[in-house]
Amino acid sequence: MASGAGQSGAGGAGSGGVSNVGGNDPGNGGSGGNGGVPSNGGSSGSSGLGGAGGSGETSYKPCPTTGEACKILQFGDSITEGVKSSDNAGYRSQLFKLIVAAKQKVTFTGSLTGGPNQVSGQTFPRMHEGHAGWTIDPGLSEFSGYGGISSLVPSPALNGGPHIVLLHIGANELFPTKDGAGMAMRLDALVEKIAQNVPSALIVLAQITPVGSKNNGHTQAQVDAANAAQMVYNSKIPAIVQTHVAKGQHVIGVDMSKMPLSDLTTASVHPNDQGYAYMAGIWYAAIKDLLPN
Repeated sequence: MASGAGQSGAGGAGSGGVSNVGGNDPGNGGSGGNGGVPSNGGSSGSSGLGGAGGSGETSYKPCPTTGEACKILQFGDSITEGVKSSDNAGYRSQLFKLIVAAKQKVTFTGSLTGGPNQVSGQTFPRMHEGHAGWTIDPGLSEFSGYGGISSLVPSPALNGGPHIVLLHIGANELFPTKDGAGMAMRLDALVEKIAQNVPSALIVLAQITPVGSKNNGHTQAQVDAANAAQMVYNSKIPAIVQTHVAKGQHVIGVDMSKMPLSDLTTASVHPNDQGYAYMAGIWYAAIKDLLPN
């Protein structure tokens, strides 16, 4: 999501840190989660571990069993970039904290870089694919000069060969289109495109975070219409997950939509640090049993 601030700088590959604390045993990543729909992680005062691993296929193990790090692509708009967070990494740094604490071995991929150099005493892998202001497909943003992330598939988004893709997208289309059903169709096509290009990856598809109060010059009526579109959009995502699972593709769903509004920054759709921690907890609950030690 964007507040008209423009997309983040492209940057290079950055310093690709790997979380690998305490041991080099590759393991097999554990079991694939225990199904169920994530809870909302409790009150807004907690980081919200998000319950179980989400809906969809939970038995597939995408990560290497050879001692290599599991590569995670964080894909979306400015909420993926981490806009309005204190470290400009949003849920990405919060997720890395959880991974480091569990002594698991991961790195992040993507064509952009952002965030701190170190998290929890480890080199932070700053790569991501979060494009501020961008929509699912090009030509649908209310801001001029913003693209659609579907145009980044397969390249550059998938160039790093991710094992897991965390996909959270749609907020920038809510206000200009107010068309939750159309957004869901475009999302379905994007998931298909990712699955076709990295068939061995696990796609974790999120029902997106809520829209707050008046923001970016929108009236309350416009916010209400965006909220209604978002409800339609989010309601269709579990069926999208099941459609792709039925095709034999590796997709699971998580629910970010129950984030408390107190976890948003003032007059914005962007989470605050507490909200980003909430998101990280839900992502981690979905993938924690898949990550190698």
